[in-house]
Amino acid sequence: MIKSKKEVKGNGLIKEESARTNTDLDLNNYERTENKTEDNIMKRLFGKVYIKTSFFGWFIFKVFCGFFVYVGKGAVYISKFLWRYTGRFRRYIILSLKKSVQFLLRPVNTFIRYYEGNKKALRKEKEKNGGKLGVKGAVFFTGRLLFGKSGLAVMLFNCAIPVLSVFFLLSVITYANSLNYAVKLNVNGKFLGYIESEQVFLDAKEVLQDRVNYLGSDLEIEAVPSYSVEQIGYTETLTKYQIADLVLQNSGVSLEYGYGFFINDVFYGALMDFSNVKNTLDKLLADYQKEYSTDLVAFVDDIRYDEAGLYLSDSIIDEDWLLDLITSIRKEPSYYTAEEGDSSSLISDKVNLSLSQLELLNPGFGESEFHGGDQIKIGNEIPFLPVSVTRTEVYVVDNVPYMTDTYQDNDIFEGSSRRIQDGEYGVNEVTADISYVNGIETHRTITNINQLVAPVTEIVAIGSKPAPEGSYKAGTAAIGKFLWPVDGGHISQWSQWDGGYDGHNGIDIAGLYYGQPVYVGAAGVVTFAGYSRGLGYYIEIYHEELGVTSTYAHNSVLYVTEGQRVAQGECIAGAGSTGKSSGTHVHFTIQVNGKYVNPKDYLDIPPGTPEILV
Repeated sequence: MIKSKKEVKGNGLIKEESARTNTDLDLNNYERTENKTEDNIMKRLFGKVYIKTSFFGWFIFKVFCGFFVYVGKGAVYISKFLWRYTGRFRRYIILSLKKSVQFLLRPVNTFIRYYEGNKKALRKEKEKNGGKLGVKGAVFFTGRLLFGKSGLAVMLFNCAIPVLSVFFLLSVITYANSLNYAVKLNVNGKFLGYIESEQVFLDAKEVLQDRVNYLGSDLEIEAVPSYSVEQIGYTETLTKYQIADLVLQNSGVSLEYGYGFFINDVFYGALMDFSNVKNTLDKLLADYQKEYSTDLVAFVDDIRYDEAGLYLSDSIIDEDWLLDLITSIRKEPSYYTAEEGDSSSLISDKVNLSLSQLELLNPGFGESEFHGGDQIKIGNEIPFLPVSVTRTEVYVVDNVPYMTDTYQDNDIFEGSSRRIQDGEYGVNEVTADISYVNGIETHRTITNINQLVAPVTEIVAIGSKPAPEGSYKAGTAAIGKFLWPVDGGHISQWSQWDGGYDGHNGIDIAGLYYGQPVYVGAAGVVTFAGYSRGLGYYIEIYHEELGVTSTYAHNSVLYVTEGQRVAQGECIAGAGSTGKSSGTHVHFTIQVNGKYVNPKDYLDIPPGTPEILV
């Protein structure tokens, strides 16, 4: 059968569509498989997280449960313990409560028994009268029930007595507390009022004197008091200012109501209105605050200008006069005119001011060169009301002292010591509030110390080893002199101070045997103990009290080490001829500030010691 092209073409389209459909199905299946795989991974991941979280939550829950179980057990144990050992106390409390209730209910119980007894009597009375009581019997029964020996009225009275007693006691206490006693004050025989104590009147006298003793006034107002103690109830007592006003009113002098102006408790006068003075003072401080915006400014003097009260008419001052006074200059700036040859220290001595004060008045003063005619400020302009400027400053202190620790060392002879560790100063950063008045520091308050470098403790070993015989030289030297360093010997060679050759900076002490003890001439610290080609085995010692350094050279043996402290007369070496030497001797030198000086000026040379000059 022959198919048409159309059919063939149609079949091809169907196959292509079928192929595309199969491909889409495969892609969808792949995507679904991939999605299922991702879903499975996420499920497993979340499952693990869920399990871990569950285990963690269960663990926390067990911990809390365990905690509360232990707390509960502890509470039960404590309760059992208290219950076991407080039985006697509980019985005492219960018995006390029982007795208290019985005591309080005793009137009620008595009334109940009384009522029951009367009921029995009432029944018997009825039986006698054929079951009828009658009006007379009822009235009689009611009267006995209400006003009988243990009737209702008696019960209520017995119950009311304790309550009324407590109420009465509280009323008495309240009344006693309400009683107010005060000192009755009479001045010059006239009653003024009541005060809390005599001190109030003494304070009032000071206020009174402040008000009348203004500048240029010598007025005195007599005020002779007399006192007595009285009960005043709720009457108010007088203050010192009210008493001062009353005394002035009774003095017969002319008075005005005003505001007192005080500087350092000195009364300058009274003002009718203090607002302008207040504004002027505020402006003075505000001007300083503009210049020192970050600092605290305040008047040095204590100023009071709002103490209202009665003042003598003569003490009322002119407001303009007071304003001119408080804004005036107390002292003008002063200067020193430099002369040729003046230096900073010389000027300091001439004007009797320290270098730091002159530096504050003249920045850069310490580094300046002065010429004739230069003007150096030696005094600032001082206002009538000086102002203190307080600023916070941070500075470094590099000489914080260190401590010294000592211990006993059996390897060092008694009387000697050795510095094991040098002490070092610490460094602190200090924060302080510093107050200046006219550029001069007047007060310093340290607010914080921050340690930058801790001090290093000096450690010194103190000798405790008994000194052997012959390790010290007996005898003393003159004040400021060195002990002769050997037993015997003589000065054997010229030095440069004796007309000898340069370079021989000391003296030679000869006439010694090899190994003969060499003794230190004064107490000090060994700064070197060792060998050099020229001096051989030698020792250098710094003597703090004398401010010099001594040297002992050409020794055969050294008995001390660097850093060791030695005492005067201690044996430090044995004489020898090491280094550049031609025979046994001790080469002895003295240095002052690093310069060699004639050692004979420092040695206490024994009388008769020969000097053999070669």
